[in-house]
Amino acid sequence: MTADEAIRDLLNVSTDIQSVAVVGADGDIVASGPGAVAADLAAAADRLWHAAALRAVALGDSPLDHVVVQDVHGAVAMLTARGRRITAVTGPRPAVGLLLFDLRTCLGDAFAEEEGQ
Repeated sequence: MTADEAIRDLLNVSTDIQSVAVVGADGDIVASGPGAVAADLAAAADRLWHAAALRAVALGDSPLDHVVVQDVHGAVAMLTARGRRITAVTGPRPAVGLLLFDLRTCLGDAFAEEEGQ
């Protein structure tokens, strides 16, 4: 499955998602979904991720594997695995646990062929 196919599957099961971008281990955008100005979404998500990671280190917490920022208008959710990251923007009141599960599945599917799975 390609990253584009993984995003298409994600959008079929997670109707809360308005836009999504997958970033590879090298920091390049691998694929993005509807409404995503991929470079802008990935750059903003990168800044947010690094701010949250610095805060976690300052507090002595474990390294981050996900960040969710939510308000009344929606959420931005980011998840990382194996040096890769997926970022999604949602509408109001997403089911956060399910959203993170769907993002983790999409990220794994996007790179499954590359990893020989």
